[in-house]
Amino acid sequence: MRRLAAAYVLFAAAGCQAASPWDEARVVERAQIVSALREQQALGYRMDAIAQSVRMHTAVFLRLAAQEQAASATPRALRIGHREWYAAYLEVTGLKAGDVPAWVEVPHRFREDYLIEGRIERVLDLAATRDRPRAALRVTAGWPSAPDAPASYSFEDRSTDPAIETTRTQVNGYVLLDYGNALVVDGIHGVTGRATSGLLGAVFSVIGHARAVQTRFAIAADGTQVSRTTARKGLTLTQAIAILPDGRVLPSLPAERDDLAAIDARLAALPLSVAVRPDLATQPPSLPP
Repeated sequence: MRRLAAAYVLFAAAGCQAASPWDEARVVERAQIVSALREQQALGYRMDAIAQSVRMHTAVFLRLAAQEQAASATPRALRIGHREWYAAYLEVTGLKAGDVPAWVEVPHRFREDYLIEGRIERVLDLAATRDRPRAALRVTAGWPSAPDAPASYSFEDRSTDPAIETTRTQVNGYVLLDYGNALVVDGIHGVTGRATSGLLGAVFSVIGHARAVQTRFAIAADGTQVSRTTARKGLTLTQAIAILPDGRVLPSLPAERDDLAAIDARLAALPLSVAVRPDLATQPPSLPP
């Protein structure tokens, strides 16, 4: 049960051509991505399992955004190019191109870049936000327009159990809220998915391709991730699962793990009164070759 998404666009003054936030973003260098990925590698969880993709992406994005905020008096949004991300991932994991899991390989093939807006005042209306997170990011993923560019792509990834089938539209994304002891991925759009094997596959066969609405997660002391994800397709289903460091997904929390139950209760009770600024999607312009 893994999917994510969100997007953002700004417009110039009346009478001017519409401007894209991609245009003013700073392109992140490969070395900086490598450094952030190595921090995650040091935590010991399996970085090639799709079940760990949300954990890995959000941690790296938060790290890069925090570095931008600290390094500049006038921080900018960040653009992570598909080439730089892919090369950094291969360098850190040691995987060869033919061994890269589908959830990394397919976005690279479709030239899907990331836009990370880490300036909290551009993500949230702070005056109307009661439960302010310590950081908020708007994450947009997309690929440039072109005569042969598809409107969406789909793939099945078998790097973990259960296997996951995902469909992503040309602009997709989400808002990431960091509360310290919990992370929230909200405002998800442009991504649908379902588990295609195991018990979760049986659960999601009832509703088919579901649209994820929100995911809340936190990490236990032993590296196990507790995730509460709400998905919707006609009916709404919220499911708490455990993701082990090796990438295996447990469709329910083990009865003997009181620590995981406590994390799940904290996630369920998390106050979440935030006002997200309007979100208008845009496709990224191509980067120079």
